[in-house]
Amino acid sequence: MMYQVFLSILETFIVFGFGALAWKLRMIETGDLDKLSRLTLDMFFPMLTFSTITRTFDPNRLTELWVMPLLGIALMLFGAGAGWVFKRLMKSKGHGREGTFHHICAINNYVFLPIIVLQNIYGERHVALLLLMNVGSTIGFWTIGVLTLTGGGSLSKTMKSIFSINVAAVAAALLVSFLHIPLPEALNYTFQYLGNITVPLMLVVIGVALVGCFRGMLENWYDMLLLSVVRLVLIPVALLLLLRLLPLPEEAYQVAAVVALMPAASSSVLIAKRYGGDPDFAGRAIILTTLFSLGTIPFLMALFLPA
Repeated sequence: MMYQVFLSILETFIVFGFGALAWKLRMIETGDLDKLSRLTLDMFFPMLTFSTITRTFDPNRLTELWVMPLLGIALMLFGAGAGWVFKRLMKSKGHGREGTFHHICAINNYVFLPIIVLQNIYGERHVALLLLMNVGSTIGFWTIGVLTLTGGGSLSKTMKSIFSINVAAVAAALLVSFLHIPLPEALNYTFQYLGNITVPLMLVVIGVALVGCFRGMLENWYDMLLLSVVRLVLIPVALLLLLRLLPLPEEAYQVAAVVALMPAASSSVLIAKRYGGDPDFAGRAIILTTLFSLGTIPFLMALFLPA
């Protein structure tokens, strides 16, 4: 198990490394990040969302699997609640750090790492359940995730942030699925083909954004340690205990449990940059929580998900 988790995390850092190399070779400049972030988040990400939902969401199985999207939202709501409590213990506040701390507590790496871990340990059926759960997670990401950063200060700004093209992509995909609207094969293929670019491109862009974060790894060390403990230990343990109390099918529990164990979302640095958070704080959190998860994920899986 440790080996599969290690390979999953190593894969992430290798792609980060190619982003850093592209920056070093001046293929991508730091000033390009805003445009590349917009390209990734506003064009390719919605295509990935639409393509994934329309291909994997079967309305006919809604009575059987309705709980999966709800679990995706519930995990984020619980994390947001924990973040609201624990951000008060931070020592270095301001400059969007509190919102970024709150965001990372709510939003973890709910897609990329879990897919690799579930595929390696359980197989395709669990991956399919994860993708169904991702319907709720995507809604949570663009609502709860945005609200943790904006703080809901300006209602008009917050509503504009929430009702983004990504939420529209979720709504459109669900509409197509429920109404069984046939789409041209060329359109389906194009959305799937371009959507598949999202994760590797996002990781490359994040690799560029993380270049400057390594210099200040010991900065705000107390807050980083606090965030790591909350994100990797306190929230997962509480969630796993609560999930065990629910009458969930074993496969649904296993998928939700694996997602609960994941470190900070790789996209946090881009989202923090867009919605007024602290991208440097987010970058350091991604690096540290991902590294620490090499130990916490196998340990907690051995405790709560024995083979």
